[in-house]
Amino acid sequence: MPIRSHRRLVRLALAPLIALTALGCPATAHATTPSHPSLDAASVDAYVNAYMERTDLPGAVVAVTRGDQVVHAAGYGHTAAGKAMTARTPVPVASLSKSMTALAVMRLVEEGRVDLDTPAHRYLPEFTMADRRAEKITVRQLLNQTSGMADSAYPDLTRPQAHTLTEAVADMRGARLAARPGTEWNYHNPNYFVAARLVEVVSGRPFADYLATQVFRPLGMTRTESVDTTDEMPDHARGYVRAYGMMFPRSHPRWFAAGGHGVVTTADDLAQWLIAQNNQGVSAAGRRVVSARSIDITHTPPKGREYAMGWSVTPPGEQPRQIRHTGELLTHNAIQTLLPDSRTGIAIVANTGMISGTTPPSCSTDWSTWPRASRLRCAPRSR
Repeated sequence: MPIRSHRRLVRLALAPLIALTALGCPATAHATTPSHPSLDAASVDAYVNAYMERTDLPGAVVAVTRGDQVVHAAGYGHTAAGKAMTARTPVPVASLSKSMTALAVMRLVEEGRVDLDTPAHRYLPEFTMADRRAEKITVRQLLNQTSGMADSAYPDLTRPQAHTLTEAVADMRGARLAARPGTEWNYHNPNYFVAARLVEVVSGRPFADYLATQVFRPLGMTRTESVDTTDEMPDHARGYVRAYGMMFPRSHPRWFAAGGHGVVTTADDLAQWLIAQNNQGVSAAGRRVVSARSIDITHTPPKGREYAMGWSVTPPGEQPRQIRHTGELLTHNAIQTLLPDSRTGIAIVANTGMISGTTPPSCSTDWSTWPRASRLRCAPRSR
């Protein structure tokens, strides 16, 4: 993620909460005293509106939760089509999707149908590479991105984009590993393409259907779906890119996205997601969707690393303690952050991507050629 964009989103996510966390307020949406500032809808609105005015951000959706309560879920500004953004405006969350794919895998683990430390090839024989070491990649290594696969060996976004998970996995047959499985960490979207295809094969159901029925609907996320490509996102994931101090509305080029960055959701639904993450797998309505152990596994990285399963943790000693993940498309940025000590959750999706290059996007290479134009400095990776 571009540094400036990443820092802005982190500030937007955390600034209203730092004071509350530092004061040690109880982990409930209702517990405030006259001496403690309150975390409520009005304070979130005031902060976000001021931030948007200061930065000229066109539009965003925000969800804030505390304990098992929704503090606030809302939309601000407007879409690239000029419509007001609300708590029900569908937005792509890019790589926030990875945490949702990981939870789908954990559902199968709890059912005894998948073992995290078994090679993925055993469940998914079609997953083969031009490197025999790939046969030893475990399910856990896919989810914590230590499989040995990497952009340096298989730059997926510079290749013709797949249409289905079956195609995405088949396309990897000629690829080699960048490292022996389990020895290096490399952020690589195809790890999650393989994990999503594994869900399909083991469950016998399309990945999007499994997510909807086993994860989203049980959590009360009734307006959330997973799509295969950015073309299937609302208005082709149309948003804004920023260049030379100006905003340019753009539809997104077609990228394959299932499993790695294909979820479209709303602020209302993101609030439900955050509550379950901070509530040990129990929904806001009191329904247990996964065990507390599964939540803990997805939040806990291997020893000596910071990346868990679709979540990253802050280094030891950094306060407040955070579990988070960012996401970006060319036209959208997203972040989800958990503050476990106060059981606070924050998610923001902004309809602006950052771009850097020698020419504004209005006169640059036709976006229909992206991402094959891999040498363009204005083509950030999905994260």
